[in-house]
Amino acid sequence: MEYKTYSDIKGEVQRALDLQAESFITDPELLEYCNNAINTAESEIHGIYEDYFLKSSTIDLTSGEKHYSLPSDIFANKIRDLVYNDGSTIYSVKRLTSIDKFEQAENYDIYDPDAYYSYFIVNRGSADNFKPKIRLVPASSETKAGVLKIFYLRNANKVALDTDVVDIPEFYSFIVQFMKVECYKKEGHPNLGLAMNSLERERRMMIDTLSNMVPDGENQMEMDLTFYEEMH
Repeated sequence: MEYKTYSDIKGEVQRALDLQAESFITDPELLEYCNNAINTAESEIHGIYEDYFLKSSTIDLTSGEKHYSLPSDIFANKIRDLVYNDGSTIYSVKRLTSIDKFEQAENYDIYDPDAYYSYFIVNRGSADNFKPKIRLVPASSETKAGVLKIFYLRNANKVALDTDVVDIPEFYSFIVQFMKVECYKKEGHPNLGLAMNSLERERRMMIDTLSNMVPDGENQMEMDLTFYEEMH
């Protein structure tokens, strides 16, 4: 599948609206329109088929350490799974959800430091530069590289330079049409209504595509129960 750069998409919008030689709509405005379009498409994708943005990376463990950084491109702290694999032992690291998880964490740290790991998310504010972290339970009993594999939902790539890639190739037409609508809004263009209707058609096609994108043929979406888990 061909990936387009911001330059490709911007050029398509400029050619369609004959904007190449005008300065009424500035380059920073076009860039903002593109990123707003990406944000809108990203919200639709996460609301319908989250695994479109599924990614994995590894976490190195350090003996005695409790707190581990989340990937920098994670979307809304959405961890799909943590898997421990040291070459001989493999298991899923479960999220602690019970109301007494804090007591459990202290007990494991002191009385059962070699137990299978579990985790929950903490946000210690300025202690972590206001970035949420994984609180491993118990604290790591080993120093090993790459033994925790994190599967998570990433953010869509935002653009800043002409060479930056827009990484949702199935929905380029939505992004282009979104940008056209924003240009028409600024210009007060008489075809704004028609452009907005076209945008809604593109949005509906995007939603229909996402609804049928589950690769194994299943047509039932997994429910995100994180909110309910955190209530227990």
